[in-house]
Amino acid sequence: MNQIRLYDLFRKELRLPDVKAAAFVKAVGDVVESEATGKNHLLATKEDIHILKRDIHSLDLKIEQSKTDIYKGMFLTGILQLIAILSGTLAIVKFIK
Repeated sequence: MNQIRLYDLFRKELRLPDVKAAAFVKAVGDVVESEATGKNHLLATKEDIHILKRDIHSLDLKIEQSKTDIYKGMFLTGILQLIAILSGTLAIVKFIK
């Protein structure tokens, strides 16, 4: 229906011959269809969303593993510092005696 209105508009208002008006309407339709196809191509599918959720889940697991490793490292560093402080204190006490 819209194509007929466009055809009439181009033919009557712009005084185009029938062949040129029809070609112009077809060209406009092709452009609109091309744009619609391009925009639909950008939309995510359910499979894309599923893959994205899986990737996010694996990143969450890696972050949790990294946190655990950092906490272990901090704990061991604290223990080593405590041992170093106690050793230093004992060495000072032993040296004074």
